[in-house]
Amino acid sequence: MSDWVSACVVGVDIGGSKISAGLVTPEGEILRTRSVATPATPSAILAEVKQLCHELSASFQGEIVAIGIGSAGIVDSESGHVIHANDNLPGWTGTHLSALEIGDGLPVLAENDARALSYGEARMGAGRDYSSLLCVTVGTGIGGGIILDGEIWRGPNYSAGEIGYLVVGWDGDKPIILDQFVSGPGIERAYRASTGAADRVPLTEITRRAYGGELAAAQTIEDKARQLGIVLGGFVAAVNPAALVLGGGVSQIGELWWGALEAAFRESVPSLLRSTPILPAKLGAEAVLLGAALLAWDKMA
Repeated sequence: MSDWVSACVVGVDIGGSKISAGLVTPEGEILRTRSVATPATPSAILAEVKQLCHELSASFQGEIVAIGIGSAGIVDSESGHVIHANDNLPGWTGTHLSALEIGDGLPVLAENDARALSYGEARMGAGRDYSSLLCVTVGTGIGGGIILDGEIWRGPNYSAGEIGYLVVGWDGDKPIILDQFVSGPGIERAYRASTGAADRVPLTEITRRAYGGELAAAQTIEDKARQLGIVLGGFVAAVNPAALVLGGGVSQIGELWWGALEAAFRESVPSLLRSTPILPAKLGAEAVLLGAALLAWDKMA
């Protein structure tokens, strides 16, 4: 930790289960963090964000110059308005994050959490040596971000990179999207269907069983990893990023998941794309708040 830092941004990560915040220097050093469980309502979430920011500000002797927020949902990064959010944050659609009143009118800058993570990985993580990236988070859902020439490509409606909405099959006339199919809950559903288990088996337990030698658990993980690898191969063929970065809780399963995904990816893409690097995200649990803080620093500059 630096002996003396004159200014920081507070980076905030608003997720479906946890809100985290941290003091971040212009160089991307995280001085200290705080976190709380995500409350049930938008007003309570905003109150917790304000409280975390106040606590961190009070603990810092220098100047807080801005708040950078990475939030679940599709976020208009110009206005800080949450355009759309799913049931992971009920009622979150329509929230105006930039309207948060923190400190003496501190500027509040907001971005989608996956895009914030992508920017952090591009600046200081696995993608720092590449000019373009596709970053994908695989957890309770599927999120993504596209980096072009070192900058986030958001699209005119701020949804670029939302690969979780890709259709991967049909249930009668109802489309099955990638987010439902290969996420953590998707793996749990597939395992339950293959074993006839009466109740949900958590992904952590499925992983433990797989590495313990249970064939059904290992097969389910490998099948879902292969399916994701093939879909990512198609997307990489369309976008042609210099590298693919993968993060999120499912990516922590280990070699069983990574090996199957990479093999399927390389088999499915055109030969000239088979050498595309597939890299594990490096910034860990603080990637979103760090990326959001770095975005805030850049806008302040």
